[in-house]
Amino acid sequence: MKFENIAEKLDIINGISTSHSESWSNLTFEGVYSSRYSNSFFSDLYDAFTKEGISKAIVFYVDNEKILFPDFIENLDEGSEWKIHINKASWLSKFDNTHICHTFFYYIDNFIEWVKESNPFEDDYPLNNGCYHIYVKDFCEDFGGPNFLVNGSDSACKLAMEDSVSDFHVERYIRINCNSDFIIAPHKHIISWGDVNNISKFFYRNAILVFLASLCDEITKEKKIIIKGYKHVLMEIGGEISKDEDLLIYYNLLLDIYKWIYTSEDSQAIKKKLFAERASLDLYQNQSLYDSLYPILADIYSQIKEQYFYIMYDRKDSYQKELKDMLKDIKSITDLFSNKIRSILGNLMRDVLAALILIGITLFSKVTEVNALFDNNLISYVFKAFGIYFWCSVVLQIIFDYVDINRSFKELDYWKNITRSYISADKFSEYKEQTVNKRFRQLLWYYILIILLYIGIGYFCCSFQSIWKGATQFQKRRERIENINNVLQKGPSSCNFLMEEKNDTII
Repeated sequence: MKFENIAEKLDIINGISTSHSESWSNLTFEGVYSSRYSNSFFSDLYDAFTKEGISKAIVFYVDNEKILFPDFIENLDEGSEWKIHINKASWLSKFDNTHICHTFFYYIDNFIEWVKESNPFEDDYPLNNGCYHIYVKDFCEDFGGPNFLVNGSDSACKLAMEDSVSDFHVERYIRINCNSDFIIAPHKHIISWGDVNNISKFFYRNAILVFLASLCDEITKEKKIIIKGYKHVLMEIGGEISKDEDLLIYYNLLLDIYKWIYTSEDSQAIKKKLFAERASLDLYQNQSLYDSLYPILADIYSQIKEQYFYIMYDRKDSYQKELKDMLKDIKSITDLFSNKIRSILGNLMRDVLAALILIGITLFSKVTEVNALFDNNLISYVFKAFGIYFWCSVVLQIIFDYVDINRSFKELDYWKNITRSYISADKFSEYKEQTVNKRFRQLLWYYILIILLYIGIGYFCCSFQSIWKGATQFQKRRERIENINNVLQKGPSSCNFLMEEKNDTII
C-alpha cells in the first residue's frame, strides 16, 4: 500500500484546516469552507484513497452530519464546517503477500506522542500482533528490525530482507499473575539498524522493557516484577529513558543476555537462575528495574557467563559419570533380556527332558505292561498332567518375566529423570532405542517362538493317547497289508497248500 501520494493530497487539506488530531487508528481534519477553495482539494484526496482501494476508510462531514462524498461537494457552502475523518483501522488488519501491514502517520509529533505513551506489554500494541511498515511523513532517519520498519517512504525493502528472529516463547518460563493480558514477546521488538533519535529512543525503550521482563521470574497483579535469586526482589519495571548513547549500550547488552539465556533450551533454566541470583544481590527495591540494573548489568553478564562455564565444566564431568553408570545399567538390562531367553529355553529343555526320563523309567521300564497301560487309560492321565504342567509352567514364567522386565523399564525411566540435567531427552531416547528397545524386540520374537513350542508340546501331551492309538492302528493296517502282499507273491502252490490245510481243518 502506498501512502506518499495520499500524504501529498493531505498537505492541501492540512493547509486549509483549522484543527487536526491523529492517533494510531485515526486521523481527523476540521475546517471552515470558503469559496476560495477548489473542490479538487477534496476530490483529489478521495481519488487517492480510491486508487489504493481504501475509499471506505475516509468519511466526510458537513456541519457535523455524515455525508457521502458526491453530496459532500454539493453541500459545501461559504462558512460551512467540514470534517474529514480517516479510519486507519480499516487497513491495519490487512497484510500483503509478504505478511507486512503498511500504515502511516502524517504528523511526526503525533507519532512521537503515540509511541511515547505506548505499552509494549499490552495485547493491542501493534508490534505484538504482526509485522508493520510505518510511513512517517518528512521523517529521514530510518530504523527498524525483523518485525517493523519506520521510514519516510513507501519502500519496505529493508523489512522484507530482514531475517526473522526465533520466538523462544519466554512466557512459558515466567509466572504471569495479571488479570489482563500481559504479552512478553522480545523477538517482536528487536531493532537491527538505525541510530537513537527522538523517535527511535521510545522503540528502544520498549524493547528494553520487554527484555527486562523476560529476565524476571514473576509478574504480579499490580504488574510489578519479582526476581527470585538469593533474595526475592519486588520492584517496578519501568523508568526514565537514559541518554541516547547509554540507551543503545543498554539495549545491546540486554539483547546479548536475552539471546545467551534463551537460545539453548537445555541450559535456559540454569542461565536464568544464575542471572537472578547475581542480580538480586545488588538491586534496589526503591528504584525501578530499568534504572537499578543498568549500572551493574555489564558486570553481572560477565560474572554469570564465567559461573556458567564453570558449572558446565562440572556438569560435563558429572555427565560423563552419570552416562557411564547409565550405560552400565542399560547393559545390565539388555543382558537381562538375553538371560530371560536362555532361562525360558533352559526351562523348556529341562521340562521336556524330565518328562522323557520320568516316562522312560517309570512307565516304559516294563515293556510287556505298556499295552495294559494304554488299555486302562492310565498313561492318558499321565500325559495330560504333563501337558497341563507345560502350560502352567509357561504362564508362570511369562508373568514373572513380565514383572521383572517391567520393573527394569521403570528403573530406566528413573535414569531418564535424574539425568535430565546432563542428557537431553532426545539423546536419552536415542541411547534407549539403539540398545534396550532393539534387544527387547529381539527378545519378543524368541519368546513368542518358545511359548509356541511350550503350547505345542502341551497340546501333544494332552492328545498323546489319541495320537498313539491312531499311530498303532495305522501300523496294524500296514502289517496286515504287507502280509496279504507276501501271500499273493508266493503263487498258486501256496494257495493250494492253504486250501488243503483249510480242508483238513474242516474234516
